Amino acid sequence: MKIAPTLVVMTAASILTGCGLLPSVPFSGGADKPTKTTYVDLRPQAPLKVPEDLRQVEPSQVSAIPEITEQRNASYYPDRPPLPDAKYASDNRDEVRVQRLGNRSWLVIPESPTTAWPKMKQFFADNGVVLVDDRPEVGRLNTAWLESNDSPARDLVRSLVASARSEAGLESGDDRFLIRVEQGLQPQSTEVHLRHDNDALNGVVAADLLRVQDTNSDLIAAENSLLEQIGAYVAARVAESTVSKVALQIGSQPKSDMRRNADGIPELSFFLDRRRAVASLTQSLRNAGVIINSEDSDAGRFDISIPSEVLTGKKGGGFFCRITFSCGSRGESDVTLLMSGAIVTEQGEGYKISVLQDGKLMADVDRAQEILVMIREFAT
Repeated sequence: MKIAPTLVVMTAASILTGCGLLPSVPFSGGADKPTKTTYVDLRPQAPLKVPEDLRQVEPSQVSAIPEITEQRNASYYPDRPPLPDAKYASDNRDEVRVQRLGNRSWLVIPESPTTAWPKMKQFFADNGVVLVDDRPEVGRLNTAWLESNDSPARDLVRSLVASARSEAGLESGDDRFLIRVEQGLQPQSTEVHLRHDNDALNGVVAADLLRVQDTNSDLIAAENSLLEQIGAYVAARVAESTVSKVALQIGSQPKSDMRRNADGIPELSFFLDRRRAVASLTQSLRNAGVIINSEDSDAGRFDISIPSEVLTGKKGGGFFCRITFSCGSRGESDVTLLMSGAIVTEQGEGYKISVLQDGKLMADVDRAQEILVMIREFAT
């Protein structure tokens, strides 16, 4: 009976040591203490050399290898590598969907542009619509002009155009669609923007137009109908998943970026127009379950309360949280999000979001980064 308490203590100590909750003492084999080397000091080694008497096979690239993003501000983590960003789940993350903001609409596909691009082309090929102005490096496609005397029964595209023309009472001019495929806000997502153009209404859109979302459709009904049909086509997996290497450049133009500036302060950037940047930030907070206490969209200021379970994914601590007090406080964190004025970057217009607490930049930069990563993960 006297042995039992001792065993309990030893067992608890073993568990705590295994979990890294007790300090560890490095083993030293001699009097000289080895020099501490951190991961920041590591340098690439010489390439592997194959002996001459062994057969060397030339490597081949079966599929595209994505580039590893540069690890910035490594010196801010001298004792440990930075932890990977947390991943958050969104209910409609894996759904093909049409998103709307005011009178603007676009299609979101939960795939990278390299697989979405060939599906766009296949959709029009299956409907007998010729594509021109094929520029995969910038994600631009135009359909050929669909003549007004074309039979609407030929394919789905001509049918929906005929329906939109009849509804609007339009009897003149030929029609075409302008398509832009872009990287979405999430790394593995694609946005498809398209506009309807009629040569008898409001003039012809310039052939070299890049951002088709900067213009308006002549027939909104035709635009909306085609977006829905393309979405249904992709969701039904009619086309096989193929990778377009010529469309790799599309994925290199992100709509969001998370990094620390020269002072080590985390910043989240949205490369969107202001109206959509504000809408994306607001929707992200709602998707994440964050409480918006006050909001000043014109000033770009949002006072929010973040329930503890939003960042931890847990509604309460377990046994070890209670005895070590290492799982954070329960309740809510009150912070302010500040969206800066417009900045001009290589990706276009953009806005930076910072985290403030008590009127100053949040002192806990790791927690500030967690909050910004959460916003990026839930943004749509």
